[in-house]
Parts: sequence; structure tokens; C-alpha cells
Amino acid sequence: MGSRAKLCGALSALVVAMAVLPASMASATLGGSSICRAYKAEETKDVKASAALAKDINSNNWAVIKKDLLASFKAEASAEKEFDASLSAASSKVKSAAAVVVRLQSTFTTIAQSSSSLTGYETGIAAAQGAPKVKAALKVLDSYTTARCGATNN
Repeated sequence: MGSRAKLCGALSALVVAMAVLPASMASATLGGSSICRAYKAEETKDVKASAALAKDINSNNWAVIKKDLLASFKAEASAEKEFDASLSAASSKVKSAAAVVVRLQSTFTTIAQSSSSLTGYETGIAAAQGAPKVKAALKVLDSYTTARCGATNN
């Protein structure tokens, strides 16, 4: 797998894990609701983290990449609380979907901790993201956030 493909895979996994929202929201027109404001704040953080991770990936040093991934995942603990609060008025279906996606972050952490290479990490991330329950949860959240924040371009 080329370094460019590695970069795309790892950045994709990081964005999903950090934002705790579907990646398709990245191009949404953001509204004024708390979930839209929370998303916008996370998007800003993600851009910075992705740039730092891209530099690490180009170094091909798994130890450095792993350290930065784990630090990013740890920093997201407070964002999870804000995300949960922004869903206080959401339906139980949306809250259940959010719980699945939030658990995905701990899965990403476990995958990063147990991986011995970027390729191993990417394989684990692809499997986690491809799980039917995760795909369904992301679809529910995408619909919910699109209804609140505007249509996506994806």
C-alpha cells in the first residue's frame, strides 16, 4: 500500500474518531443549533490534527504516528461529553446511534494500541468502520445532523 493510500486511510479514521459525526458532514452548511456549533468546533480541531498526522505519516514512523493518534483520541474525551449534551432533545434512535459511534472511538484506541504497524492499524480501522451496526449508526446521525445543520454535498 502506497504512503498516499496510508495517509487517506489513517486520516479518514482519525476524522471519524475525533468528530464523532459522519464524515459527510464536513461540507455541510452549518446552522445555529448546539450540534452544529459542536460540529464546527470539532471540524476546526480535526483540520489541525489531520495536518500534524499527515506529517507523521510521511515519516513512516509507526511509533510517532501511534503516539499522536492515541493523544488525539484521549483529547476527545471532553468532546464526547459536549456531543452527548447536544443530543439531549434527540430521539432515542439518534441517542442510540450516537452511543455506537462514541464507542467506536474506544475501538479505534484499542486498535491503535494493539497495532504494530500503520498497515495493521488501517486494517483494524476498516473492519471497525465497516461493521453493519456502525454503518447504520452513522447513517442515522448523518440524517439527524443534516436535518439540523443543512444538506451535505456528498
